[in-house]
Amino acid sequence: MIKSFYSNIYIVMYHYVREIKKSKYPNIKGLEFTDFKKQINFFIKNFNVLTNDDFVEIINKGKIPKKKSVLLTFDDGYNDHWKFVYPYLKKRKITGNFYCPVDVIKNKLVLDVNKIHFILEKEPNTKKILEIIFQLIKKYSGKSEIDLNIKKINTNDAWDNKETVLIKRLLQTFLPYEIRNKIVNRLFSLLVKEDDVSFSKKLYLNKNKLIEMYKDKMTIGSHGCKHYWWNDLSYKAQFNEVEKSINYFKDNNIYNDNFSVCYPYGSYNLDTLKILKKFNVKFALTTKIGSVNKKNFTRNLEYPRYDTNDFK
Repeated sequence: MIKSFYSNIYIVMYHYVREIKKSKYPNIKGLEFTDFKKQINFFIKNFNVLTNDDFVEIINKGKIPKKKSVLLTFDDGYNDHWKFVYPYLKKRKITGNFYCPVDVIKNKLVLDVNKIHFILEKEPNTKKILEIIFQLIKKYSGKSEIDLNIKKINTNDAWDNKETVLIKRLLQTFLPYEIRNKIVNRLFSLLVKEDDVSFSKKLYLNKNKLIEMYKDKMTIGSHGCKHYWWNDLSYKAQFNEVEKSINYFKDNNIYNDNFSVCYPYGSYNLDTLKILKKFNVKFALTTKIGSVNKKNFTRNLEYPRYDTNDFK
């Protein structure tokens, strides 16, 4: 919990917000809806809750307001954001920024990062998952865990045990993309036992819901198309991710000039910053922890955020 507040701007990051106890997947880590409402009420009482346009106006003026402020951001385009978050924000007469990967809406994909979450939810025995992963690594690459030298993987984490972290590291970054993608798909099919299209329709927002939210003054921003690690992509591939996502929102009239970007996994590099400047993106959000303050205010494409859990 952040114990003291100054006249900085606190950008708060949310992912899963749901009625966890009623969910089909109760072990997915997220914020219980009742706790979300309490947190929102706390922000309304103690902060100036900014709209996206308010925040861009502050950036343009180049001066942080004296009154402590908060900007609410929601990543990954979950259907629960439409079901729970959006109605409550509307009820309390405030707004939020929603960052949606285009391909989950347009092409009904399920992101690898979400598949991993639900694989871990369905199979609590992490040793069993690791056994399957190593079998599949051998099948797809011909390499063993000894060949891969997995001992060099850092498994320290504030939230998960070492085996869970190892699974996430292997399937998110450590293995070559083609191999980890095959393994994730196989595990998802084996353990979750749902096809991508039907699961995507249940998990993510659709275009009509996104348009409804936008018309009700919610802000929609880019989270790329396929939720890749942008710092692993070439300049051209990054450019395509940004351009295609922006064009999708423009084509569906859910875009305005105060457009912003949220980096998938918080990943970006110097190429990313050059690309966003070309598209006149007003600001971009990282997963670095901190507030927007006098020291970092001018670095509008690298703003830090706090996680919702930091305010519990």
